[in-house]
Amino acid sequence: MTLILNQFNKIVENKTVLPTIELIIEDKEIIAIQAETEYMRAFIDLLEDQSMYTSKRIHMDKSALTGPDQVFLYRHEMGLYKRLNPEQILDFWSRLHQKNIHTDRLLEISELTHVRSTINKRLTFSEMKRLHFVRSLIQKTSVYVFEDPTDKIDLQSKQVFNRILDKIMESGGIVIILTSSLEEGIRLGTKVYRITNRGIQEVETDDETEENNEADDEITNETAHHMKFEKISAKYEDKYILFDPLEIDYVETRERHTILHVNEEEFISTMTLKELEDKLLPYGFYRCHRSYLINLQRVREVIVWSKNSYSLILDKHSEKTVPLSKSKYAGLRDLLNW
Repeated sequence: MTLILNQFNKIVENKTVLPTIELIIEDKEIIAIQAETEYMRAFIDLLEDQSMYTSKRIHMDKSALTGPDQVFLYRHEMGLYKRLNPEQILDFWSRLHQKNIHTDRLLEISELTHVRSTINKRLTFSEMKRLHFVRSLIQKTSVYVFEDPTDKIDLQSKQVFNRILDKIMESGGIVIILTSSLEEGIRLGTKVYRITNRGIQEVETDDETEENNEADDEITNETAHHMKFEKISAKYEDKYILFDPLEIDYVETRERHTILHVNEEEFISTMTLKELEDKLLPYGFYRCHRSYLINLQRVREVIVWSKNSYSLILDKHSEKTVPLSKSKYAGLRDLLNW
């Protein structure tokens, strides 16, 4: 199964609603695309436009039925029949898609067994989202598209979503996740892209070679105990701000800029990520990902989503989620003596 997006764009009255996207996606790939809300909505609108398929601007293999009915669409703002309960709505979707399902099993996967008889309007926001997620296992298709699925949901629901993604990958299919959060895109996608007004660009998520990782992660006793007293500079409007290293929560690279995250605010650093890594190492910072440098004093939890997906959650002050790459996970365990 291959999905090809060819000259996939939308222009309305000389205004670019969605810049041109050229993309080839293979079976069993999870493609995460970080974009603004307007771009995400335009992307999904085009997927629902039958003319996109007949004009071959959206093309699938002959083995897959072409057309929007062959695409599962999860929209961020989707409603439920409020007077039905989860068990009833699953039965309704089963009849709608003409599928014989095991309701008990789906309730178990979505962790909704305890509310199976509770009417939908009394479910929590996250429980309603989990109910929508599990519909993807009823509507068997070739392409699954999710709009900002993990936005504002709880940790339990994120774990449920990961479980459902694993099941989709087991049976075969293409998953496209549109997200407003680059961190979530990195956590969820096997490939990550970003849509800007210049079009779509791939985000590098693979770490350097294993040998380079081992060299970068090596911490000598002399370095670990040699404390430095220096400030980290960042530009803010027409002036420069000097931060104490321990004020910084984490650092990321984004659109060719190095961004300091301090007390939920962002500042553009005058240094590269590698330069900051060298300076901040003695202060307890760790290169947790190719694009991220984390202050370990701020880390509250390490979450294992799957064997290839990890995240760091910062302390209760911000509860920000930062990706942890597979190759850096072992180094962090050794550093923290787990």
